[in-house]
Amino acid sequence: MKAKKYILIGFLGLILFSGCTKNFDDMNIDPNNPTPETIDPDFLLSNALISGTMDIDLHQRIHSLTVDIFAQYIANEGFTTDRFIPVEGWTNSYWAKHWTWVNAMNDIIINQKDNTLKSNTVQIARIWRVWLFDRATDLFGDMPYSEAANGTGILPKYDTQKDIYYDMVKELKEAAAALDANKMNPGVNDLIFGGDVAKWKKFANSLRLRLAMRMSEVDPAKAKAEAEDAVASELVLASNNESVKILRTESYKLWGFYYCYPTYYSWGELAMSKSMENLLTGLGGIDFPASTDGIANVSVPAKVDPRGPVYFNVTRLTTGATSAYVGLWRGILPGLPLEEGQKAVNVKTNNSRLGLRYVGTVASNGTVTLDNDQNMTLMPYSEVCFLKAEGAVRGWNMGGAAKDFYEAGVRASMLETGIDNASVETYLVSENPNVNGTTVAFNNTVGDHNTQLEKIITQKYIANFPDNGWEAFNDYRRLALPALIPFVAPDPTAVVEVGSTTWKGSIRRLIYPATEAIVNAANYKEVVARIGSDKTTTRVWWDAKN
Repeated sequence: MKAKKYILIGFLGLILFSGCTKNFDDMNIDPNNPTPETIDPDFLLSNALISGTMDIDLHQRIHSLTVDIFAQYIANEGFTTDRFIPVEGWTNSYWAKHWTWVNAMNDIIINQKDNTLKSNTVQIARIWRVWLFDRATDLFGDMPYSEAANGTGILPKYDTQKDIYYDMVKELKEAAAALDANKMNPGVNDLIFGGDVAKWKKFANSLRLRLAMRMSEVDPAKAKAEAEDAVASELVLASNNESVKILRTESYKLWGFYYCYPTYYSWGELAMSKSMENLLTGLGGIDFPASTDGIANVSVPAKVDPRGPVYFNVTRLTTGATSAYVGLWRGILPGLPLEEGQKAVNVKTNNSRLGLRYVGTVASNGTVTLDNDQNMTLMPYSEVCFLKAEGAVRGWNMGGAAKDFYEAGVRASMLETGIDNASVETYLVSENPNVNGTTVAFNNTVGDHNTQLEKIITQKYIANFPDNGWEAFNDYRRLALPALIPFVAPDPTAVVEVGSTTWKGSIRRLIYPATEAIVNAANYKEVVARIGSDKTTTRVWWDAKN
């Protein structure tokens, strides 16, 4: 009987053990230390979407105080970037964060590639990874790409920017084609389109059009082929309602991210550059608007692009200006020496700063309340119009006429800025030039700085304000357009290219973080030998024209 009892117990134990082994692996998973395989990829996507547009610290340092200064959207912020010297600590922070974002996207792409339920999340991650790498490679040039953040632990080689661009356009095409509206989507975890797969397809194709145009001066055949293919299906952004925006509203403050401009404004920043003033003054022949808040206009241009007074305020005492400078609308020369920048005439609060539309509201007594919290535009519909217009001017098949695309872009930007239709129609036929000589009417090409290409890039530069100084900086390096004032006084310690005082400037790229020469020494040495030198004057691959 005892033998039978032990046999029975053993048999039951075998059954129980057999049943438990199906969940044995789960018993060995530490819920407090999740791995990429156990995290819902939609959560990884959410974090990378919001953090990839940068928290307020990194956004200020890289977006506002570096890119926007080099693009001359703003001026005289009081840092070495005003004088052509990037801040290494800021560069290091951006470089490190970039790999965090890319690593999250690679986790999704690699670990979920066979998960049919998460196929759309994988494709969105591929698109977002391209968006992240596009910004980074345009700042640095050649960089780790094919071997980067892939979980192998191998020190990554630096891919050429040409190879990176070729792979990015391939990724965008493949991802757009693989997106399927009939499959599960990330839903609320998609902080851009809320899981709308059709809009992600349009973003992917529009981004491919952007990248294609970037190759226009160095690889025109590839640029033409990619641009034409991107627009052929008509699956590109088609209205302001499809503009690509990260939703920085109340619910996303839980992530610790805020719309940044009200904070910078409260610190006395975001002053208009003299170049921006020159581009806007006179353009389109619209009267400068009368004051509506009790602050008299003392010195403003007679005619102005109607977006100008929206983009930048007339100075007012309640925003920090001294009394002698209230009622002015003007910008500050770029690249002033430190001592010049500190003079009263050049102090930021004594000059026009970012418009209240982007930072808050103003009471009838002139008191400003910094309460604005808008979404951040990553790619406006107007940009797609101007990309098509440029392609058409180049003779590419964009599916229409350059003039029509150009005017559609202007209308979209004006509508987004709240300009009335009557003013827009007057503006579009105006031959009233800005300070540089550029006019709005597309077929009016008399005079300097008034080619159709310069009109397109000037309007694109204006329309991309304030969130896309990245594209303004890229176009400026690619084409030397629009006409901007050379930096007044690059720092004597900066490496300045010969002739830079009459040329578009010496900043071609950011140098790699110093740590790369230590932690990735062999690959760093190889890339420096290939590009010639790790300097701000070294051209990135697509910067080939001027």
